[in-house]
Amino acid sequence: MAKNEFRKQILKQYAQQLRTEEKSRATIEKYLRDVRRFGSWLHGQEITKEQVIGYKQQLLQSGYALRSINSMLASVNSFLIFMDWPDCKVKSLKV
Repeated sequence: MAKNEFRKQILKQYAQQLRTEEKSRATIEKYLRDVRRFGSWLHGQEITKEQVIGYKQQLLQSGYALRSINSMLASVNSFLIFMDWPDCKVKSLKV
């Protein structure tokens, strides 16, 4: 299976999990958008705690509001739990 096809399959499974959790359609779309953004930022690198911390720092430097950053991190953390990588989760920012 090609790498992009694998990614699409994982995101489909993640979306199904979110539906099982009874998330709204808008929430599912937002979570998927945030996870895709994180994946693009990684440029194919392995997901590690350090990478997620780096992403958090990049979001801070980009000028996003703290609440927006926390929302994006919640999406990424949810995906990390889905993938059974809870040790890669990061804390939200103090508002």
